[in-house]
Amino acid sequence: MHDDLLEEVRALFTDEELAEIAENKPEPGDNGKPDAIGLSRAWPLHVEKLDRDRGLPHADRSVWTEHDLAGALFMRDFVEDALRRLRPGLADKVRRYVTAGDDLFRSFTIDDPGDRIAKIARIDLAGRGWWWFRVPTSGPIVQDLAEY
Repeated sequence: MHDDLLEEVRALFTDEELAEIAENKPEPGDNGKPDAIGLSRAWPLHVEKLDRDRGLPHADRSVWTEHDLAGALFMRDFVEDALRRLRPGLADKVRRYVTAGDDLFRSFTIDDPGDRIAKIARIDLAGRGWWWFRVPTSGPIVQDLAEY
């Protein structure tokens, strides 16, 4: 299903746009790494998983942890990096697919100073995107974050 949707999205771009997107990957020349379209689809999928997990018990072994949250936030960084590499009009066209993930993420998170996630991710949050300063309002990750 994910591959079909990704191909549906790719079909909305011209061959020239797809070539430009491929040439401007965050890690150019690495065919195994996703381009801006792949990343723009991966971010909402990560966010949907985080949202679904909020209704599961902390003991459920399929539930993502605070480290998975950090991984999703790094994913969003990769998305932004990929978008910055594109010309503005093309970046805006791709960004439409990122916005749904951003909106969903905002819907179940609240503002947070970022101290805990900075410790978890082992990074300095200076200059990081807004997503690093939001945490879920409920669910197992909230329990995990309480330990920091």
